[in-house]
Amino acid sequence: MKKNIKKNVSSKTNNSYISMELPEVVDMNSLTYFDDENLDKYHSSLQNDREEALKNGVDTTPWEVEICYAQRELKIRSARRIAHEKYLKSNPDAFYENSVLELEDYSSFN
Repeated sequence: MKKNIKKNVSSKTNNSYISMELPEVVDMNSLTYFDDENLDKYHSSLQNDREEALKNGVDTTPWEVEICYAQRELKIRSARRIAHEKYLKSNPDAFYENSVLELEDYSSFN
């Protein structure tokens, strides 16, 4: 994902200038609305762009900041999945009970 407004970072390497587009700055709260696939793509894209910047001698701080936000969201989701799996293992009837409650709630509409 790239910014619509292009800001370039230049680095002098081998007497030539490299121009790179800065990473898209995404509000940390907005990452919670990314589906898993798009969050993975965003994270991978940032890592690839960071590697490119590193190869070209460009300061990688802007990419690293965005990577940290994406990694934080990925870790939160992973921890949530693990906690949910543990809950379901320790409460095997939990899924069934929730399903029955939902069905009972809808039965009043008939």
